[in-house]
Amino acid sequence: MDVRTQALREASIRYPERLHIHKGRSISYGAHQVWYPGWIQRMSGCGPTAASNLLWYLAATRPEECSGLYDGDGTSYAGMLRLMEEVWSYVKPGLRGVDRASVFIDGAIGFGVKHEVPLKARLLEVPAEEKMRPGMETVLEFLISAFSDNLPVAFLNLSNGAVRNLDNWHWVTLVSADKDLKAQMYDQGRKQFIDVKLWLSTTVGGGAFIALEPL
Repeated sequence: MDVRTQALREASIRYPERLHIHKGRSISYGAHQVWYPGWIQRMSGCGPTAASNLLWYLAATRPEECSGLYDGDGTSYAGMLRLMEEVWSYVKPGLRGVDRASVFIDGAIGFGVKHEVPLKARLLEVPAEEKMRPGMETVLEFLISAFSDNLPVAFLNLSNGAVRNLDNWHWVTLVSADKDLKAQMYDQGRKQFIDVKLWLSTTVGGGAFIALEPL
């Protein structure tokens, strides 16, 4: 385990308020896929929605390197929706949604190329086969390292296992985690804590964790 990770054992992104989106008098924690205008977008848009959260956060918190990703205000409903619409063309769901980490990563990097902001991805895949999965310490190290570097994490969950407050076959945005792998999730406008350790031991479909950063 990374020495810094072992010392901290818990971390959060520095500016979670950058992902608090004002819609009228209410606040949405992260973007919400139901904001998309088309019904197919609303049904299958969790992947591009999570990508929009990550891309906006980079633009908002790393202005010297990443401001070119977006010139609008992602903390407003109208501003975030405009970004979501553009991201849809890059992180575009297929018949099964965005069901592979490669689709998410290739699309996000392609978006960065379009905006002349080179990006790279940190990826930790969780295979469906239990004996092939990374251990708890590996997952903890990935999450703590990302949050310590002020990077939110997109989490692909292809089976929620025994985690009841996590939708099946779905992307969410994670913004913090503690030593017990309790992670704070922004999903569908709400913030909740989910038990990543329980997910890792009970999922039957696996998934992936992805963080984006400047190249």
